[in-house]
Amino acid sequence: MVRRKNIIPVLSVDVNANQSNDSFEHLFHLFVRDCKIRNLSEHTLQYYKNELFKFCKRLEREAVCTLPASITEEHIKEHVILSMMREGLKETTINANLRAIRSFFNFLERECYVLENPLKKVKLVKQKKTVIQTFSRDEIHALLRQPNMNTFTGLRDYTMMMFLLETGVRVKELCGIRINDINWNDGVVLIREAKGYKERNVPIQRIMKKQLGTYMQVRGQLEHDMLFVNIDNEPIAIRAIQQFIAKYGRMAGVKNVRCSPHTFRHTFAKMSVQNGADVFTLQAVLGHTSMDMVRNYVNMFSNEIHGNHRKFSPIEKLF
Repeated sequence: MVRRKNIIPVLSVDVNANQSNDSFEHLFHLFVRDCKIRNLSEHTLQYYKNELFKFCKRLEREAVCTLPASITEEHIKEHVILSMMREGLKETTINANLRAIRSFFNFLERECYVLENPLKKVKLVKQKKTVIQTFSRDEIHALLRQPNMNTFTGLRDYTMMMFLLETGVRVKELCGIRINDINWNDGVVLIREAKGYKERNVPIQRIMKKQLGTYMQVRGQLEHDMLFVNIDNEPIAIRAIQQFIAKYGRMAGVKNVRCSPHTFRHTFAKMSVQNGADVFTLQAVLGHTSMDMVRNYVNMFSNEIHGNHRKFSPIEKLF
């Protein structure tokens, strides 16, 4: 028998042999199925659907093949990042799209539908760090004076704005509160509809508990136990809260800051820091998974920073 040669000859390998030619639509549905198996929230699923739909339509508009296996890093840079920049879209909008695309291709790479992830070396667009908008004390008082307290909706709106300021909860979390989530004895409210399925308790104090009690007397007994309801006794919608806060902002003449539920969240953080809250307490109450945003609040609003500046101010010392 002839002895085999020990050197293996160079083999001609088809690099596309394992490359999937599945359509964008097919792989997108597999990705959504995987998200559901991982029990991601409906909010997250909708975010992926919206952003990936926009991504596919953008490629079609720019005459780029939408087969995921054919999409390259250069396609992402030219037809996503630069294209969106040319349209004048904000950095946050571009990055939201990139994050969804990255998650999609991470799944495709993990499941071997693509050989190489085109997002592997693509970084998010650098965002400008803007000043966090908050209400002043005068603006808060002006907003709280607007609801008509002789009406159910006015009392409800007043209570909701107070609750947003007392706890810093997100508007989606506010809508998800049930009556049984309130622990009157311990002075805490369980937040179930939290971001990332991470339930938490938020504290409420004497004045807030009294206001909630007044509201619940007017609310009365209903067939469901959702805390905040509309005039038809149905659970209140996020959009309705956004609209009435914007309306009260116009009525109060608040012009220098956006009147929204999230501005109440920022204002809660600012006032808590100024009243001496530490970063760990603030992180727990706000439900942030990382310290980054909490540190921003502390750096921006801490009285200690302003006090220290008074001590080393060049102008103060000079004059």
